[in-house]
Amino acid sequence: MLRSKQLPKRVLSAIRFQDEESEYLISWIQLTVVGFFSILYAVSPKAFADRQTFSLVPWFLAVYLVLTCIRVMVARHHRLSAILLYGSILADIGLLLAMIFAFHLQYRQPPSFYLKAPTLLYVFIFIALRALRFEARFVIAAGISALQGYRANQPGDRLVGRIVEGVEDPLDLVVLAS
Repeated sequence: MLRSKQLPKRVLSAIRFQDEESEYLISWIQLTVVGFFSILYAVSPKAFADRQTFSLVPWFLAVYLVLTCIRVMVARHHRLSAILLYGSILADIGLLLAMIFAFHLQYRQPPSFYLKAPTLLYVFIFIALRALRFEARFVIAAGISALQGYRANQPGDRLVGRIVEGVEDPLDLVVLAS
């Protein structure tokens, strides 16, 4: 990145303004995405078992909607600091991957189901949104977060493999968690 001494103040001001406007646009795109996810979930057929009436997916969508609305309001007032942006990246990727993980519980599929699902490709939307800024560090942070989230969700010797190991019914995970 160029040092601020190398660029005129008007150029730095224009870059800062563009970054703030980009964050506002990113926030609205994310709100559109969460609306799309919610509509898609609402109209899709549910695969609840006879004894299951609770699903984690609507809860993840509700949390994501609230966080995104807060992000829109903060971005509107140009108050998004680097720490908030990194937190937003972690929340976006984390909630998306947790929601994808919850799908295999609801549809009673093995853990490998959610890693093959096309919904995992939505991670690339969040990575690409970060490219609307002039700073590559946020794109890299989103990519690393997605990679670590994907690695943590892999069945086997990773975190999810240790949680799921020995549990025959995926619904038992919801009971164990509560």
